[in-house]
Amino acid sequence: MTLLTDEERLLRESVRAFLDRKVAPLVAEHERARTFPWDILPALHDYGYVRGLVAPEDGGEGIGYTMLAILMEEAGRCWGSLRTTMNILTIVPYLISAVGTQEQKDRFLPGLLSGERRGWFAMTESDAGSDAAALRTIARRDGDDYILSGRKLYITNASHADMGIVMATVDPEAGAKGVTAFLLDGRESPYEVHEIPHMPVRGTSSCEMVFDDVRVPAANVLGEVGRGLATAMRAINVGRLNMAMGAVGLSQAALEESVAFAKAREQFGRQLGGFQLVQEMVVEIATLTQTSRLLGMNAARTLDAGLPGRFECSMAKYYCGESANRAASLALQVHGGAGLMEESPVERIFRDAREATIPEGTSQIQILQMGRELLGVSALR
Repeated sequence: MTLLTDEERLLRESVRAFLDRKVAPLVAEHERARTFPWDILPALHDYGYVRGLVAPEDGGEGIGYTMLAILMEEAGRCWGSLRTTMNILTIVPYLISAVGTQEQKDRFLPGLLSGERRGWFAMTESDAGSDAAALRTIARRDGDDYILSGRKLYITNASHADMGIVMATVDPEAGAKGVTAFLLDGRESPYEVHEIPHMPVRGTSSCEMVFDDVRVPAANVLGEVGRGLATAMRAINVGRLNMAMGAVGLSQAALEESVAFAKAREQFGRQLGGFQLVQEMVVEIATLTQTSRLLGMNAARTLDAGLPGRFECSMAKYYCGESANRAASLALQVHGGAGLMEESPVERIFRDAREATIPEGTSQIQILQMGRELLGVSALR
C-alpha cells in the first residue's frame, strides 16, 4: 500500500470497515434490481463523501484531495456504482461552494449536504462530449429569466435527483465563449428525464434529459455568463481524480478476489495458486494496482500542494482506467468459467472497469491533452 499519514490511514481503515459491513452485503441485490440504497447517504457524509470538498464556511469539511482520493478508492473497491454516485454528489456542491453566490449557496447547499436533495451535472450531448464547445443546448434571455431548449445524454443519476448544473450556450456562434452554467431546480423549472439502459455501474441511472423551453431565473447562472467552461474546468481535476482512484479500487477488488479464489480452488489435485501462469496473472494484477495507486496519489498530492495538477490528473485517469480494465480481465481469467457468472464479483468488476476509460474524458482525450502539454501542439484544434 502507499505510505499514508496516521490520519490518512485511519480514514482508509474506518471507511473500509464501514463499507464492508454496511454496503458490501447490499451490492448483489441492488445490482440485480438496478437500484441504489439511498438511505446509506447520511452515514457516508460523515466520512467526507459529498461534503468533503465544500468549504467549512459553507457547511462542508474542506478536506484535502489526498483524503478524497482515499475515499474514492475505497468506494470503487466496494462497488463501482457507489464511486460513480459519490463522484457526482461530491462535484455538484463543490462547484456551488467554489463559484456560487451567497444566495445560491444558502438555497442549494443545505439540502445537498444533508442528503435531502441530490444533484446531477449535465454537459454531454449527442454531438458534444469531449468537445464541450460544440454544445447545442440554447439558453435565451427573456427578462429576468433564461429559456433553455435542448437535450443532454448519459447524465448520471438524473432520474434520482431533483436539481443540478446544466451547461448551455447563450450564443452558438461564440463557441466556447457562449457556454454558461446554470443551476436548475426541478421544482421550479420542470424538465423531462428518460433512463437509458446501460452495461456497467448498474446501481446508477444513465439518462437523457429534455429541456423544452424550460424557464430558469437569471439569478441561477453559476459563475459568469459565457464562462461556463471555466466553471466546469474547476471540477475537471476532481472528476478525473475521482475516476482514477475509483479505478484503483476496482483493481484492488480484482486482486483480492483473485487471491482468495486461487487459494481456495483446486485443479489437477493441487491448489490453483500453485500454478506458475496463475501466479503470473495475480502478480500482474497486484503490480497494476500499486502503480495505479501511486499515480493517483501523486495527482492528489500535487493538487494538495496548490499546483494545477491537470497533467497529473490526466495521466492518472488514463493509466488507472486502462489498468483497471487489464486487472479485471486477468481476474476473470483466473476465475475461469466461474468469473463469467453474475453471482461472481469479478463479473461485476469486469463490467464496471470498462466504464473507467470513458467518463471525465476518454483515454484517447487524456492522451491528446497530455500530448499537447508535452509537445506544444494540439491534435484537436
